Amino acid sequence: MFPNSITLIKLIPKRDDPYNDDYEEVRTYISGVRFDLRTIYSGSNNDRQIVANATVIFMPPYTNPWIELDDSYIGSKIIFNGKEYTITKVNRDIEPFNGNIYQYKVSVI
Repeated sequence: MFPNSITLIKLIPKRDDPYNDDYEEVRTYISGVRFDLRTIYSGSNNDRQIVANATVIFMPPYTNPWIELDDSYIGSKIIFNGKEYTITKVNRDIEPFNGNIYQYKVSVI
């Protein structure tokens, strides 16, 4: 169900750089995700634009290690099968009765 593994690369500004010009690269190997390659479009007819080339699904029981994703991850990189993708959107699905995170759906291009 969640057979794929990815490497998540997040750039974090160094604390001693007041202008945020210098970044530290943090790589995290994550297993137990679902990587669906499919092109997602927005618009209609001749005015269509590609929004995402793939969707990555993170689910708490399967994804290891579990990472709390937020909008600060937009622009971060994901490496899957040797190809690098950029995160464009992070959707958080929450269970309605207890408020726990059910899954993250991350759009990449």
